[in-house]
Amino acid sequence: SGKKMAVNMLLVVILASAFHITQATTTPNILFILADDLGVGDVSVYPSPTQKRLHTPTYEKMAKKGMLFTDAYAGYSVCAPSRRTLMTGFHTGHFNLNNGGDALLSNKSHTVASLLQRAGYETKLIGKWGLDGNYKDPQPPTDGFPTVQGFGKFYGQSDQFQCHDYYPPFMYNDTLNATVEKNVGASVETCGNDHEKCAWSGDLWTADAIDFIHAQSAANPWFLYLAYTAPHAGAIGNVGENDIPVPGVSKGPYAQESWPQVEKDFATAVTLVDAAVGNVLDAVDAADMSQSTVIFFSSDNGAHSEGGHQYTFFNSSGYLNGFKRSIHDGGHRAAFLAVWPGMIPANSISHHIICFYDFLPTALELAGHKGMIPEVIDGKSFVPALMGQSQPQSDFIYHEYSGCQDPVFKGVKFPHSFGQNIRMGNWSGVCVTAGQPCSPTGMKDQTFFLYNMATDVGQKMDVSSQYPSIVKNILTIMSTQYNKSYDPAFPPSIQTM
Repeated sequence: SGKKMAVNMLLVVILASAFHITQATTTPNILFILADDLGVGDVSVYPSPTQKRLHTPTYEKMAKKGMLFTDAYAGYSVCAPSRRTLMTGFHTGHFNLNNGGDALLSNKSHTVASLLQRAGYETKLIGKWGLDGNYKDPQPPTDGFPTVQGFGKFYGQSDQFQCHDYYPPFMYNDTLNATVEKNVGASVETCGNDHEKCAWSGDLWTADAIDFIHAQSAANPWFLYLAYTAPHAGAIGNVGENDIPVPGVSKGPYAQESWPQVEKDFATAVTLVDAAVGNVLDAVDAADMSQSTVIFFSSDNGAHSEGGHQYTFFNSSGYLNGFKRSIHDGGHRAAFLAVWPGMIPANSISHHIICFYDFLPTALELAGHKGMIPEVIDGKSFVPALMGQSQPQSDFIYHEYSGCQDPVFKGVKFPHSFGQNIRMGNWSGVCVTAGQPCSPTGMKDQTFFLYNMATDVGQKMDVSSQYPSIVKNILTIMSTQYNKSYDPAFPPSIQTM
């Protein structure tokens, strides 16, 4: 009987191992949810010096069910370029930016969506795109349009300026112009005091995401990219950025606070997006797909100070230095949460340094198609870190920004119109110039800051004079990574895969 028990125990172990392998190799669905201009300090599960914490119970639930990344970076400190890094796997040193903010894709570009589509995924984008030039009015799809860039379905706004309108009169439904009847002629007057007579884009997108999830078959994997436009500043019926006009503020959790109205609007926007994310996650559960779906949540850049809102009011950058359009971490460091029950360890924290351009190779590895990861991209898969395994840090993380608005530069007499940032282990190097990429040999008006992130997450103490070799190494990386002649289109071998 002892021998029989040993055989049975061995059988249990083998079956358990087989089950784990089956789980691990099942092609998962991938859901990436993006907020717009949400600061790390606005997410209650991240530390902040403020006493005025906003209500974000969904993000707290995600952190308990999955993994929180402490050192995650968006790709840029404003919208469109950051989203391009997320989609393409390239950092901004390797593609051209017009006017510092445009990052339009060409018909030679390849995206995480186009590669997952080739791998057999059904792909859909809901919400903000921002990588295409369909400005304000509907037009035929251009090269950068989502359905040209790998998304089989699209419901949302394609141009980043168009996305400022929280109550748009039309929404793209695939390539068609779908009129939103409640928003035709939308204005502050016609939408009412709480804007509830009109249809907020965020509600439309949440409903569409839920419908998409329930329509999916367990037999076919899907990739859904759900990109909200809140709490970015916006307007009603136009593309201005003079408010954060979400609905229901007077009935919301902050209605009785003695804050300026615009701060109540901002706070409500943060909590409404959190609630919307919660509804989408509930739909995944209701469809019995939570075990087979990897869910990511993040923001496209740091906290904003626009539309009358001040990022300092809620300490939206947390302990970080700077805010949107800064080359310090407050400009591009972001909340980043990941959930996959049974695979990503619950209630876990990762200090692995990641950036948006790491998402493409990560998604392809999760999909079981590591062989489709192009060698030419900048990103590195962080699947081992997601699974709770130790993983070597990337050699460096690269950022740049043209038009830096860092608080540290206020009152400085010489111009700082261009900045670069390298995160290399615990070192963070920030270099600013009058417009040219930084040089290892120095140049007029070049200023360099070095921070030890292990002891100075707020980047307050410049230690560059103590570590000249580190400074030179980082400057060399900055100069070599700024290469705008680099073609971010994948080579022909990838295009025909």
